[in-house]
Amino acid sequence: MSKSFAAYRRINTVKDLLIVDQPARNGAVVHLGNAPYYAEICLWVTIRCSELDLFSDNGQTLVDATSRDGYGWRLSLSPHGYLRFEDNNPDPKERQCVDSHLPVHAVVSTEAPFKVGLCMSGGAWLYRATPYVGAKGSARLRLFAISGTSRCLSEIGGDDGIDRQELNPTPETMALGIDSVGGHPFAGQIERITAYNTCRMELFNDLARRPAPDALPLMPAGSSFEPRWVDGETIEVFTHPDFSASESYWVCLDLGMLPAACRRLRLWTAWHGGTNMTPTFFHSLNGVDWSRVIPRHVDMRTGDGRNLKVEFDVDRPLRQGGILASCPPFTEADREALLAWAGGLENTTVTRIGESVQGRPLHVIRLGRSADGVSRSGVAIICGQHSPLEIMGGRIIRPLIEQFMTHPSLLEHCNFYVVPTVNVDCQHYGGGGMNAHQRNTNRHWMVDLEPENLACVEYFNALKGMGQKIDFAVDIHAGGVFRNHLLMPMGPGGLPPFSEEQTRQQEQWMDNLEQYAGLRKMESRVLEQQNLRATDYFHQVHGAVAFCLELSTCSYYDPARHSSRPFGPEAFDVLAMGLIRTWEVMLYPDV
Repeated sequence: MSKSFAAYRRINTVKDLLIVDQPARNGAVVHLGNAPYYAEICLWVTIRCSELDLFSDNGQTLVDATSRDGYGWRLSLSPHGYLRFEDNNPDPKERQCVDSHLPVHAVVSTEAPFKVGLCMSGGAWLYRATPYVGAKGSARLRLFAISGTSRCLSEIGGDDGIDRQELNPTPETMALGIDSVGGHPFAGQIERITAYNTCRMELFNDLARRPAPDALPLMPAGSSFEPRWVDGETIEVFTHPDFSASESYWVCLDLGMLPAACRRLRLWTAWHGGTNMTPTFFHSLNGVDWSRVIPRHVDMRTGDGRNLKVEFDVDRPLRQGGILASCPPFTEADREALLAWAGGLENTTVTRIGESVQGRPLHVIRLGRSADGVSRSGVAIICGQHSPLEIMGGRIIRPLIEQFMTHPSLLEHCNFYVVPTVNVDCQHYGGGGMNAHQRNTNRHWMVDLEPENLACVEYFNALKGMGQKIDFAVDIHAGGVFRNHLLMPMGPGGLPPFSEEQTRQQEQWMDNLEQYAGLRKMESRVLEQQNLRATDYFHQVHGAVAFCLELSTCSYYDPARHSSRPFGPEAFDVLAMGLIRTWEVMLYPDV
């Protein structure tokens, strides 16, 4: 593995994701001394053989990959010369096999050495042996070949439905040209083995393109890497690897660092379906005032449908510089500025409650005119469990505090506890949701508590010990292209069902959140109770009515205008006013 590779940082070119690149021969066993960080691999072998060598009676092994934890896979040639992937499930009846749509000889010339390989990701592997019910998922596979004279990979097959949580894409050892028991030898000659810790196959297309080192991201991660010139006026940029994958949706670019010759900007982001985080984009000249930007072209059909190509004309207003991002981000600097501002306000205190895996502090902003105790109602507001786009939700905190200043009577009766960012390491690096232990903090509020969760839980448990109630809790996420903000009430799930009183209270809250904050029931989605999330913790431990709120970067419903509107920064003010009014009505109707 490249010595410069380290989790989260220093990933500027695809070379920083290199696992192995070395001469090889049939029968060699390659040991990967440093386990890759992402559950992904893009691997190929360089081969010299005749066209007839591609055919066999029983199939031929190219790479037999094994894993200590879980099981591995095999890349081979079928008897008819098709590239074949097969997982090494110990139960032969359960093994999955995928053949390429085209035989290798249809896309390569054997007159010179050529390459065949696979690209695979298996995010579910990261969730193995955890209670997270969403851990089940499919591995995504693409099979490809590269003729010796070609600059581009030829994708000749694949499958998005390999349902294998136990399948480890990144093995510890690889046997070349023969399987692990010495069978199915390859008739040709393997000359080289190359592998990268990424599933972004497009990075290896047309490697002759000139790098664009001056076109650098604004943020250290989650933004971009490997910028390169497509032609004399066009730069393409790949979104930066995040905490759990080498392809991500997050974009935050410093346009002031684009070369003057650049007239078009092409972005490659990841596409994740209905709750995708792009393709909405926003521009700011100062990092404070944001406006929507419409791309000149969006291509959702690129590659296997999982990658999204977006192009912008670099003219006014982008030519003026500033920041181009996939949402108005709530950055580490924004959080620090918020804490400094809030700490100087009346009836507001900022408390350090603990620290992250890597030692960064976590804080709570408390608002209230009286001490914590049995006579007080309480509201918990949790933000920033995922990052960086999800922590856009932190932008609602300042509008909320400003609304409190004009509604001081509410603070006479109720205390408010705001966590601006839970996953502060992820906010710092710009990843896609994991903390520095590769754990999703929103799955560890009640089991296997991570340091970030422990800090929050100990703080709120201490409040409970003083008799302080938490009547209402909201866990704010953000960034999905939903049809308006998505309110997620709790459902019974596999735990004891709600009582009639709990159901009645939740319905009453939802009625008022719809009326005053525009969080409509018709756009809600039930979130089942489990023993994982922040909402589970506040409901089960504190008896609170708890909601998850997903903020949309696409549109929101304005209750004053009785219509949906395109998302813009004003959406935070609309939502803040609606939440304040809902709390007034629900907690103290006489206020």
